[in-house]
Amino acid sequence: MNRTSRIVLLVGLCGVAVTMELVLSAQPGSQAAPELHHWILPVDQSGVEVATLHPNDCYVVRSATGAAFFGQPTDEIRNLQHQFVIATSHAVEEAEDHSECTRRGCVEAKRLIDQFERAMTGVNRRQIRSIDHRPNPSDSFYGGAYTDVGSEERERFRNLPEQRMLFQHLATARRDNCYEAKMPRTLTIHVRDHEQRVNRSGVYQGYLYVEHHHPEITGKTVAD
Repeated sequence: MNRTSRIVLLVGLCGVAVTMELVLSAQPGSQAAPELHHWILPVDQSGVEVATLHPNDCYVVRSATGAAFFGQPTDEIRNLQHQFVIATSHAVEEAEDHSECTRRGCVEAKRLIDQFERAMTGVNRRQIRSIDHRPNPSDSFYGGAYTDVGSEERERFRNLPEQRMLFQHLATARRDNCYEAKMPRTLTIHVRDHEQRVNRSGVYQGYLYVEHHHPEITGKTVAD
């Protein structure tokens, strides 16, 4: 049997009573559309929020690139890092089309990323970690990035069920595996670093796909 839950909100706007109806429908075909997000994480920042997940939603890290330098930065690298003001994420139509994005933020990020790649050719390669790095005892278990969907200490990797390294995501994505959310969560991506290093330099970025399995919330307004 189809069921519809109706939530009515009364909002006063410029003296006009407006009724907003949000309809949560359980009818077939009402599932929310999937989303594709492009995210950028300067590695000296705590993390980037990518998407909101509902129970049974699932997500896939489609691709991820970038390098982080865990050493004393050169003046050039330090200057480039200061130009990355904020970690960011936004929805896109297709990853292939987004490579030609003309948004100011995307154009500026691409310019800085290209400069980072050139600047890192002159530093100690042993202190560089790619985004899909697999930490091990020889490097103090730092480097690479991980997703988090609700642990108590999001900025500290503790190998919890809510946390997964991106190399795991990238491997399972090739098998069409989708990680499922168990409860409402904000999905974030962080740099793995047990020692909370202050000298992290560089940027990670990638595309993340979210498939919604909850009813779509639709809305309409009626002026009284």
